[in-house]
Amino acid sequence: MKYKLCEWEDNGYHDSYFYGVYYDTDDGLMHSCGLGATAYGGGVSPAWQECQYPSLEIVECARLLLADHIFTVIRAAEHSDVMDPEDAKVGEVLQLLVPHTRQLKKVIPCHRCMGKCYWQNPRDPKDRRKCFACDGTGAFAKGDAIRDANGKIARETIPAGTRLTTLKVVAYGSFYRKGYNKPGRENRTVTGRTDAGDVISIPLKKLRLARDPMPDSELRARAVTLSHDHQYGAMFGCRAWLSDNYAAAAVAKAKAAA
Repeated sequence: MKYKLCEWEDNGYHDSYFYGVYYDTDDGLMHSCGLGATAYGGGVSPAWQECQYPSLEIVECARLLLADHIFTVIRAAEHSDVMDPEDAKVGEVLQLLVPHTRQLKKVIPCHRCMGKCYWQNPRDPKDRRKCFACDGTGAFAKGDAIRDANGKIARETIPAGTRLTTLKVVAYGSFYRKGYNKPGRENRTVTGRTDAGDVISIPLKKLRLARDPMPDSELRARAVTLSHDHQYGAMFGCRAWLSDNYAAAAVAKAKAAA
């Protein structure tokens, strides 16, 4: 038996297309089918014509499938946000994924804040702001390169696992509203202060968040909570509101009668 769960409309530039989701007891899965379009006549799926309105038992079976789907999606997103962040915020703690070798240069103290990293209002002790000249770093690594006894440029390898607190994030390149180049993990550089107090700049692609992903138990609980909204269209590409949600209506009717 097949039971209808929801319907939605996909509004295109010229035409609209209509879709539905139903639960099939034969395989215990949910399926999506076309219900028609303004671009052509007819088009209702034969499977949809066989569908009946769902009972609470059928809705619960579908909700469990939705909870599993939501858990899979948010778990992948959480691991991606932690291990492969696309951006970083000021004050966020990051950690090196791989060793990073940098060229050593003489550090020039900021002439505006004198290395304090902030500007203090002399008339208001509560008014303290980040130095605009050095972006709160307190220094500029723009001096001449440091050389060893043999005259070679000195380099330093920062080991993997080093933690740094983000001071600023810069995306390099030209970005246009319709261009292919967008700010992301591959073209951002993070300037941060390590736990040892050094200010360094490292490509974001070598960094991760300095925390573990949320545990599966917490993500599973969140997925179960979200599944009670009965947004089954999201599993099949619905990006708008549902025009009809038969599953949610069945639950609301049961609650009203209780």
